[in-house]
Amino acid sequence: MKSKFTPSGKRVFSLILITLTLSIILPQAAPARIVNRIMAVVGNQVITSLNLRQEISVEHRQEDFKKFTIKEQNAIIKTKLDELIDNLLIAQKAASLNISISDEEIDITIERVLKQNRMTQEMLEEALANQNLNFTSYRSKIASDLLKAKFVSREIKSNIITTNQEVLDYAEKNDLFCRDESVTLAQIFIPESSSHATAGKDDNIWEKIRKRLKDKEAFFILASEFSEGPAAAKGGRLGTFKRGSLLSEIEDVAYQQPLNKPSKVIKTSLGYHMIIITNRTGDKEECSLTPEAEDQIKEKLYEEKLTQALENLSRDLHREYRVKIMK
Repeated sequence: MKSKFTPSGKRVFSLILITLTLSIILPQAAPARIVNRIMAVVGNQVITSLNLRQEISVEHRQEDFKKFTIKEQNAIIKTKLDELIDNLLIAQKAASLNISISDEEIDITIERVLKQNRMTQEMLEEALANQNLNFTSYRSKIASDLLKAKFVSREIKSNIITTNQEVLDYAEKNDLFCRDESVTLAQIFIPESSSHATAGKDDNIWEKIRKRLKDKEAFFILASEFSEGPAAAKGGRLGTFKRGSLLSEIEDVAYQQPLNKPSKVIKTSLGYHMIIITNRTGDKEECSLTPEAEDQIKEKLYEEKLTQALENLSRDLHREYRVKIMK
């Protein structure tokens, strides 16, 4: 079951401030009398159609809501009903854990909202009345939001831990270590058209090269002598290449081969190569994440864990408390 609980990135005041956005508050005609009926039973409490209408009116004026298609209206109704159910589930679980919100906490929050919106309480009550809401229901809404925030902070957020290994694993999985990987290499190259390519990797020329390398002769001197490529005059030095710019057969070896150690003979569509890597940038063993990158990864992992924890919480509370939605 997908949770409707609010993730950490959204402050508890966001929904409250939506209520107080003056640009969406306009006088409305007196609504027709509507029968208040039970929409859902959550544990030992009920959600009524009046509760649901008030929840919807926080974000949608009555005339605006009527402009939505039936499908859109039903989606909004379902979302808001699910939110009310989850809020009641948290409230009942919080009560069992002796987690509560004091009148003082509610008063402080209201004062903060009034100050942020440069409103007096009279202005707030008038704005609420224009949305067919009253101060008592508004206060209850704030209490519910604060209780949810406190419960999630104590029971969920406090248990979320992200280890350094998880950060490293995430960085490696998403290729965040080395965006500018490169290798500097030289080669001894025997093209496919050469008489020395007839026997391929088993040609005697490679035996001679391996023997002289074993006798500590410099790779670059041997490249000048044996390589038939255009870089032979420079000791086979090809330069520096970013990942993705070499032949795949050579690149596969280049990023695994120890530095300054000649490779085995590599067969490509062009011929036969022996390479040596003189420098490599962006090795995962060498490069590290910046503090900013680490913080971003930790935040990403935290949000993922929080989202999953809230989904688990919603599922577990639905199992613990009886929830019945009326048809």
